[in-house]
Amino acid sequence: MSDSIAGTVIDCLEFARSGGVLERNVGLDELPRLAELLTTTAGFLSVRLEGWRDDQGKSWLQLDIAGAPVLCCQRCLGGVKFPLAIRSRLQLIAPGEDWPDDDLEDDSADAITAETALTVLSLVEDEVLLALPIAPRHEQCESPLASASGHGASPFAALADLKKH
Repeated sequence: MSDSIAGTVIDCLEFARSGGVLERNVGLDELPRLAELLTTTAGFLSVRLEGWRDDQGKSWLQLDIAGAPVLCCQRCLGGVKFPLAIRSRLQLIAPGEDWPDDDLEDDSADAITAETALTVLSLVEDEVLLALPIAPRHEQCESPLASASGHGASPFAALADLKKH
């Protein structure tokens, strides 16, 4: 088993038809859009991608991702570890096939276009980005302004002086 999925491209329908399984580690530094949100790119995510066809002939992918990237806390600007345990079930929709309405109402699965050249790394990165909080924060921490309030004048003091003139 290789340590990375960088450059791995699959034909979704063929992968599902053959019951393909991919298990790899993805370095956080291999995910550029995610890396912009992290305080460090050290570490990796464990990824497992499995394909299958059900009794009705529908093709599916299941993507499992686990790891703990370190995001930037929006309150104190320090690192906050965010444990990930993602399980995405994706129904593959072939070109020309109708998109399901009723089948996916329970929100247990999503539908995606069945691509003949799906870059697995992009799929992983998309799923991770969707799972992240909008504003990650520690349970308890102080803002940098609160801890700096005893050190020097407020940054708005200069504005107050300007207003007086």
